[in-house]
Amino acid sequence: MTLTSLAGKRIAITRPRVQSFELANELSNHGALPLVIPLIEITEPSDEGFAFEHAMKNIRQYEWVVCTSANGSLRTAPYIAKDASRPKLAAVGDATAAGFQQEVDFVPSQATGQTLASEFPLTNGKVLLVQAEKTSGDVATTLRQRGVVVDEVAAYQTVIRKLETEEIQQLLAADAVVFASGSAIRSFVSQCGARYHGAIVVIGEPTHLAAKELGVNVSAVATAPTAQSIAHALSGVFR
Repeated sequence: MTLTSLAGKRIAITRPRVQSFELANELSNHGALPLVIPLIEITEPSDEGFAFEHAMKNIRQYEWVVCTSANGSLRTAPYIAKDASRPKLAAVGDATAAGFQQEVDFVPSQATGQTLASEFPLTNGKVLLVQAEKTSGDVATTLRQRGVVVDEVAAYQTVIRKLETEEIQQLLAADAVVFASGSAIRSFVSQCGARYHGAIVVIGEPTHLAAKELGVNVSAVATAPTAQSIAHALSGVFR
């Protein structure tokens, strides 16, 4: 079904370019004009990945590998065997699960870190939590409070991508801007300030909370990280 309210709307997608193609295609199918303008970049952790590589070499000591983002699962996937010898895999949501490129063993009922930690199956084995370098620490804290033995490792870090003047002008002229993370919103606020007056659509409650903390008014929240869910959230804004 075509979402006619999106026709002709300029929609800025702020995720890294490689993660934006599916949503851009979905929006184009509904007649929208997607603009891919990444606000963050995914780079090596500050230790240049030393701790991550060490963890991957010793991955068989873990009963579970848990990823809290698609960036983490995509980075981890090449190190995970596709047979019974591999650790069990847990992902915070469907997009993160897809990054593993094989069937996962646990996805929580809601795609949030807190739900993941609260619903995670209790285990006597060690758990490797793969995440960004800078996190709130809430997932690891909750898991440990539940008695789970957790090792944390940073697979990547997110850094602000400095925008060109033309990109800032395109963002400010967009009918809507889509955000998938708090780091992207922080980049937006630092580079565009309060000059934007269009619609703001965020993916998931953690991003919604980050927007609130930064004083950004949110027009709609996509409940799932799928292209279809985001398109439907955008469509509702323009009805």
